[in-house]
Amino acid sequence: MNNEYEDGFKALKKKNFEIANRNFLTIIEQKPENAESHYGLSVSFFELGNVDSAEKHARAAFSLFEAQHKLSEAYVCVNDLISIKPDMLKYSFDLLRIYLKIKFTRSFVENLLQIMDSEEIEEDVLIENLSSLTPYIKDEKLKSILSFKKQIGKEEEKLNPFENLELANLLFEIGSIDEAKDEFYKTAQAFLNRNLKNKAQELYVKIKEIYPDDSELEQLKKEIESYSGKKEKINLKERRDNLQTELTFVVNESEARVRYSFSVFYKEFAKFEKAKEELQKIFALPKSSEKIRAYVLLSQIYIDAQDNLNAIMTLENVIESDEFSGGEVVPLEYKLGTIYERMQKLHEALKIYEKAQGKDREYLDLEEKVKNVREKIEKQEAELLISTVEETTKMEEEGEEEPMEKEVKRDIQKVKEEVTLRKRILYI
Repeated sequence: MNNEYEDGFKALKKKNFEIANRNFLTIIEQKPENAESHYGLSVSFFELGNVDSAEKHARAAFSLFEAQHKLSEAYVCVNDLISIKPDMLKYSFDLLRIYLKIKFTRSFVENLLQIMDSEEIEEDVLIENLSSLTPYIKDEKLKSILSFKKQIGKEEEKLNPFENLELANLLFEIGSIDEAKDEFYKTAQAFLNRNLKNKAQELYVKIKEIYPDDSELEQLKKEIESYSGKKEKINLKERRDNLQTELTFVVNESEARVRYSFSVFYKEFAKFEKAKEELQKIFALPKSSEKIRAYVLLSQIYIDAQDNLNAIMTLENVIESDEFSGGEVVPLEYKLGTIYERMQKLHEALKIYEKAQGKDREYLDLEEKVKNVREKIEKQEAELLISTVEETTKMEEEGEEEPMEKEVKRDIQKVKEEVTLRKRILYI
């Protein structure tokens, strides 16, 4: 299965979407709960023009990732779903829920304001969807703005009247009369809290039969009779304005770190433009170690896209800027050196490595890099010198060389001796 998995990623990067599709489908047939393969299948289906299947597998991946608490991956999936069906309100509220779970409160508020400003969404539908989010809202001010239920205590809110009625009946049957009475009253109130006035009335009649002289009966009767069941008058515009005010005070926690994880996941599935969009949001944030890592990741994205020039420019521009200094730029210089080394531009690589080494000799395998590149350069120079002398000797032997002065011949003889020595060193 690992081979299909790796082959699927490689095929996506090479834009061989049919091959990627077959690989991820093979994995899902063996392991249908594999969320990554569902997402890979969604990406390949979308690129092949099968939007319905792309949506189906993106939805499966989203559900699996959220259930596994892999929220960065879930964020990526739900954004794809919104791209596929931008008018599907459910996907927009799925994204809002993920924002709350990853503690991106600012993004939550910004996106919710856009939804509330839409004239195409009916008020009842909006309220119903907002009510589904309140359990995930930790900010008490936001929770009060977006709560549409009657304010009741936490214990009352959790109480299930049907389950509690069974408890009350059981207590009564085993002879715990007073305990049963307390539970009957709690249950009647819980029915009212859930807008079940008829159930509360039925229970009142039963309580009156069992406890006809109880002093609390009259109060319960009044509460039931006065309960209108009418919905609270909701002023959504006022709530929207309050939400706008709160936008000033809310933030996205650990935003650079979380967005970096979004970018890594996008990159893994060769969605380079989406990855770059997330990285650009990191670059707009204050200086941090994650921001340095983001520049390194951006350069790698360019490399994966066969764009070495932009990879180099990205790193050189940030190194030359005054945003980072001292040891902070070492990871950037190290990455730049590896690019030059991969391109066989060894002198440029050595220069960059040595600059980084001057700031932090202990960084990763930097000392080993410097040593290896120096050896490669010496070997190249030696091989070039050997090749040049051998060519000159050959021309002399064939009589193609013009007559040379004695001094020039002496110089060539010295070079030959040096070449002989280098050959011995090079191939020891």
